[in-house]
Amino acid sequence: MIPISVIKPFVGKLIIAISACMFVGLSSSYGQSTIELLGADVIEYDQEFVDAERVKGNVRFKQDQVFMNCDSAYFYRKDNRIEAYGNIYIRQRDTFNLWGDYLEYDGDKKQAYVRDNVRLRDQDMQLTTDMVQYVVEAKTAFYTTGGKIVNGADRLTSKQGRYYSRSKTFFFKDSVSLVNPEYQMKSDTLSYNTYSKIAYFYGPTYIYSEENTIFCRYGWYNTNENTSQFSKGVWIQGKDNKLVADSLLYNRNTGIGQAFRNITLIDTVEQIKIEGQYGISYRKTGKTMVTGNPLAIKYFEDDSLFVKADTLIDLADTTGRRLSAFYNTKIHKTDMQGVSDSLIYSFTDSTISLLGKPVLWTEENQITGDTLIVYRKNGNLHRLEVIEESFIVSLVQPEVFNQIDGNDMTAYFKQNKLHKVNVQGNGQSVYYVKENDTSYTGVNHMVCSDMLIFVEDNTVSNVRYYDSPKGGFYPVTDFPSDKKKLPNFVWYPEKRPTLEYFMTVKEEKDRERPDAVKDLFNEEEETEE
Repeated sequence: MIPISVIKPFVGKLIIAISACMFVGLSSSYGQSTIELLGADVIEYDQEFVDAERVKGNVRFKQDQVFMNCDSAYFYRKDNRIEAYGNIYIRQRDTFNLWGDYLEYDGDKKQAYVRDNVRLRDQDMQLTTDMVQYVVEAKTAFYTTGGKIVNGADRLTSKQGRYYSRSKTFFFKDSVSLVNPEYQMKSDTLSYNTYSKIAYFYGPTYIYSEENTIFCRYGWYNTNENTSQFSKGVWIQGKDNKLVADSLLYNRNTGIGQAFRNITLIDTVEQIKIEGQYGISYRKTGKTMVTGNPLAIKYFEDDSLFVKADTLIDLADTTGRRLSAFYNTKIHKTDMQGVSDSLIYSFTDSTISLLGKPVLWTEENQITGDTLIVYRKNGNLHRLEVIEESFIVSLVQPEVFNQIDGNDMTAYFKQNKLHKVNVQGNGQSVYYVKENDTSYTGVNHMVCSDMLIFVEDNTVSNVRYYDSPKGGFYPVTDFPSDKKKLPNFVWYPEKRPTLEYFMTVKEEKDRERPDAVKDLFNEEEETEE
């Protein structure tokens, strides 16, 4: 028979062992989640920490699918929590890895608070910060003391951040900076998906690159595909140009950008502004097209050239730079006005070509032809070439006109006034001769091959006729009515564009724009911090 003194200690140990087994069994049966101590080199009990076990050396804990390693820890088994020190390493299967120097872990709330030399890694993404709080069940980490994220070529920093592991999404707030080898982004509020590598920004945002600076208040940027969308007061500032619009779409790889509503494109080198409702730009070919009631204004020292059409195209290539206008084209400058189907303005030599039923007005003169080419010099009219079906007409008095007709013409100007006209082929003329600048004494009607006409103060002063001229001088009262208008006579005073027309268009565009664009040639755009 075994002595009672031996049985009692043995029974006590057996009861403790059975109780432990029952505890583990109950935890498993009822799904209770407790922190498990998987192992440690040393386990101590300190009288100062009655409710805690002191564990040291290769310490390993586990709760569900979360594993925790550290150098040492206080394990509050009753409270289901840990306070750990040194070489903290937390991992959750298929989710993340977290390192730090100090850990507080609440097993009931399933929350980890890690500080000092914190690193969080999720696949290719790594976050470094001073402090992070991680919610296990939500798989969410957040920090408020500043953090840095590295994801491939992207480097992102902010004062506050929240990471949603399930969706691989970061949400950043306050002094956000995203640095890529090709650009740098600064924003107030930004979200970033580490899988899709798409950044969304919800406040004032600047994007800096070698090519330009972009500002907007809302948008997204796909850093993987280099595509982006910007809106809410967006502008792009290049070295010599600026684009303002309600919204933009841009593909950095293809170099194709689209602008929508209330567009203003400004070139400070050429001193030109283009406005419209839709624009598309091709960086690789140097082509920009603007539609939606577009208007272009070319600024000179003391004057402006207005161009209005259905479509405007700005193109820069190896031959130079030019602005083309298509369909229902209208132009206005103090010394000339015109309409045509299309127009080409060369920035290289300041020539203006009017094509497709063009009509040009200079003071009292209306000029028509198949094609008109205007040459300017020192900001003034210098020469005008009229190609095929050339016709110049000016009003003398109601239903009375001076006229010059021919195949081709070259008109020369002095101080923006018509000075000389050279007619080549099938020349005809009708001009009224004025005596002492008071009354008209007669009419000169001539037909010849070529002619050279000199004009002073808008009055014909001398005419030279070549190759069998025919015709003569008639008293005004004897001039035949069938000769008063040459066969190709046209007169379009109602088509002549006025400055008021262009100013009305400009004022309407300014009113339509939510963020009114000031004179960006002379004033700096206000920036938002």
